[in-house]
Amino acid sequence: MREYGFSELINARRVLSKPFIELPLRNEQRLFYDLSRRLRRFAGHTTLAYNVIPDVERGKFRREECSPKATNLRDYIEHKGNRNVSITGVSGQGKSYLTMHLLRRFEEKQRIIFSFKPDDHEVQLGIPVIEAKQCLPNPFRDINAFSESYMTAFFGEKVSSGIQLQQTPAFLQEIASQSSDWKSFMKTIGEKRRSASKNQVETLNAIEQNVKSLIVEDMGNIELANESTVFDFSTLPTKQAQNFYAELMLRQIYREMESKARKEVLICIDEAHRLTKSYHTILDVMSREIRDKGMLWIITQNLIDILPEMRANFGTKFSFRLGDADLQMLSYNQLVRYSVSVLQPRQFTDIEFPESQAFTPIMTYIPDGSEYKESPRILAAVKEAGMEEEAGGRGKDINFKEEVLLILGERMSYATEMGKEVSAKYGIDKDQAKLRIKSVLEELKNNNEVGRVKYLRDGKPIVMYYSRSPNLSNLHTGMQSQAVDILTELGASINRISTTGERGAFDIETDFFMVEIETGLKHSMEDLKERIAGTNLRVIIIVPNKELIDKYQGLGERVTVITMDSLREMLIETEKILRE
Repeated sequence: MREYGFSELINARRVLSKPFIELPLRNEQRLFYDLSRRLRRFAGHTTLAYNVIPDVERGKFRREECSPKATNLRDYIEHKGNRNVSITGVSGQGKSYLTMHLLRRFEEKQRIIFSFKPDDHEVQLGIPVIEAKQCLPNPFRDINAFSESYMTAFFGEKVSSGIQLQQTPAFLQEIASQSSDWKSFMKTIGEKRRSASKNQVETLNAIEQNVKSLIVEDMGNIELANESTVFDFSTLPTKQAQNFYAELMLRQIYREMESKARKEVLICIDEAHRLTKSYHTILDVMSREIRDKGMLWIITQNLIDILPEMRANFGTKFSFRLGDADLQMLSYNQLVRYSVSVLQPRQFTDIEFPESQAFTPIMTYIPDGSEYKESPRILAAVKEAGMEEEAGGRGKDINFKEEVLLILGERMSYATEMGKEVSAKYGIDKDQAKLRIKSVLEELKNNNEVGRVKYLRDGKPIVMYYSRSPNLSNLHTGMQSQAVDILTELGASINRISTTGERGAFDIETDFFMVEIETGLKHSMEDLKERIAGTNLRVIIIVPNKELIDKYQGLGERVTVITMDSLREMLIETEKILRE
């Protein structure tokens, strides 16, 4: 389905307002007058539903009907320059559906999602879920982060004052600098209380009481995976503990982004008001400085819950229907304010739309019933974890890089498949193995030791990895092998299978057609054109994914370009036609 991106949306009144024509239904109701029927065909997509424009005659605003068009919100977000996104709106309007849709649009990036509600939408994205209490960072490794995280958790409101607030940061840093764990922290508080003034004692007592809700044993030996992960904070006992450790983890992740240990990370925080109300949160710095490192997305009910300085650093602000206090904030643009006030459930707009003085596009997400996926709950990776000696290799140190290169030296593969293989070989959890393997694959890809390509398998896109060699990659070899298996299964008579690196010959030759495997890695197609010109038979070109099909179009009427998934279906259909 053709999706309209940034340039089409900002010119929506010109390019999308062509007359919408539909055949009448059996009950003689036209689709044009039934919005739900009109948009049903866009299931699984976001679509532009209509525009709101100034009504010059009446001096107000009015709804302008236009032909619904599927919209590419990824293209829209990325072409704004500032890729930070906020999603706001009162409860039950569709924020979660839109968030899940957008996160899937960026599935090739490392997505780190902070979730605070049990069984919330984000834990059903199909992304591995880790209970945050399994991977809490050691708060005493960074004294400043400890102090700021405490202030965020216990002084979260926008305006806080008083003697206790003034004294708390200094006490926190002094005591934490003398502590290695919670036990020594509490002991140091007791020692300082002996020589403290009355006001200082009150501050120390408050700190002591507050940190009791933060104490969690066995911290500091956890390694955060370098791949998409949902951190579920809902199992921590108190709201303050959830906010404290979420802030600590954000700071740890952002330090890794600044040091380039993590690249192009998308950080998404649901229930963001837990942190955005505080002047101490790292989110303020991230919103200003993250642009060359990744993206920051926040989801919350109210615009007013985001500090003004932070709010200005979000290039896209998708808004569902808002409350009165938020609408008052939009008074600077009456067209936008009116548009937001009349939104129906699942409808939203961008209050930072570039052409918002002229018109406001109203969009809606149409669910298709497949929004929820099973998300594996996994254990966090423990640094230097010991394993008991048993059969099957348990207890041995696993060199994941060596295992990955060994597998890819034989054939192309993908992370889940390699995780299962390593899991069976060493007797470890397969999800744990997959996490480590994905981290290794990212390193190998950055070092240009392996390549990856989007690959269609059983109708679903997966990321397939292959080793790079001086000649043809094993991506090519693997695809050739799959094609041979399909042809043999269907009874096709194969005359010849070319060897790796052989020039001037098709990859697979039969009596009635030729098969050529194209990975999309070549810069020139001259040798392919020569082979096609040298045969009178039909030529089938097989590519890894649908996106590459267009690259090989225009090579002649006898040439068909398809994915591996389509090869079997096409041959079966051709055989049926010949029989008839």
